[in-house]
Amino acid sequence: MSLPKHPGRRGRALAALLAIVLLAACAPRPIAEPYVAGLNEPRGLAFDGAGNLLVALAGAPEPAAAGDPPIVTNHSGQVVRIDPQRQITTLVDHLPFAHYADEGSDIGPADVAVISDTLFVLTGEGYDPLSRSVLRVAPDGSLQTVANFLSYALANSLEARMLGANLAQANPYAMVAAPDGGALYVADGASGRVLRVGLDGYIRVFAELPDAPPLTGLAFGPDGRLYFTNFSHLPHTPGTGAIWAVNPAGKLALAVSELTMPIDIAFDARGTMYVLEFSAGLKSDAPYGPGDGRLLRLGLSGARTVLIDKLSYPTAMAFSPAGDLYITVGGAFTGRGQGAILRIACASLGAPAACPRP
Repeated sequence: MSLPKHPGRRGRALAALLAIVLLAACAPRPIAEPYVAGLNEPRGLAFDGAGNLLVALAGAPEPAAAGDPPIVTNHSGQVVRIDPQRQITTLVDHLPFAHYADEGSDIGPADVAVISDTLFVLTGEGYDPLSRSVLRVAPDGSLQTVANFLSYALANSLEARMLGANLAQANPYAMVAAPDGGALYVADGASGRVLRVGLDGYIRVFAELPDAPPLTGLAFGPDGRLYFTNFSHLPHTPGTGAIWAVNPAGKLALAVSELTMPIDIAFDARGTMYVLEFSAGLKSDAPYGPGDGRLLRLGLSGARTVLIDKLSYPTAMAFSPAGDLYITVGGAFTGRGQGAILRIACASLGAPAACPRP
């Protein structure tokens, strides 16, 4: 049988599809370039109106000493600004930090957000007056407490009051500004709740998952819904993480399932979803393996593409106005100065339509 010299519409479509598949198979992976290093457990990211990258740094423990208590605290947490020339300036200093010696985890400044040139800082679990709070940075650099999540838990939960401040479930992890700038949304890593925080400090539950799973990253999608990641309960069995979406009326829907420790989510200029996985959960007795993190891109059909793997403890990501993607690594379980930020150029992501034209 001879092939036709001029294929019909179906033949041309099949040929085009085959070409796309072959190009995808041969396409090189994006390149994650070192952007800055020497950071103390970088966590949440945001860009200000001038294009500077703002980073929440959880902090670092002091050198261990004999007889240290189970929880070691200091005030090494910071928020820094990184300008396009990679110069680092400290914007907020002396924020509370806590090191939990029994599990090796650290908690401190967790995220940042900008509304109308005003910087907001989210702090995680702890017992300092500035812990578990949304803080507003005044023009003179002073801090104003907008909302305190421990106070909210104690005032609105009989269980929290019975447990007391030491055991109350309140560990805010991530924060995003509403598209209209009228509020902040916070993912609570301890209660399974997404909380809406008005700029006047009023807190209300916006969404809640049963069984209080740890929630991590969140972002508004192109459809106006708020997407957030369910990190999953210990031991974080592979495939038990998920992404949920909630519409402005508070209606929940499962958006993506069968993820492993999803810790952040972001959308590029075209509305394509990117997911950051913290680790692979390969060992139930030690689920947080170094070098097991991944960056995924999710297509509209649900297809998943691994863009970057072998990331060590990635904690957050953010797209710049130019469409470049920035990822924090070494954001947990690392020593002083071992955190860094990676940059993936927009063109390297293979999504030219999402890159602004020069």
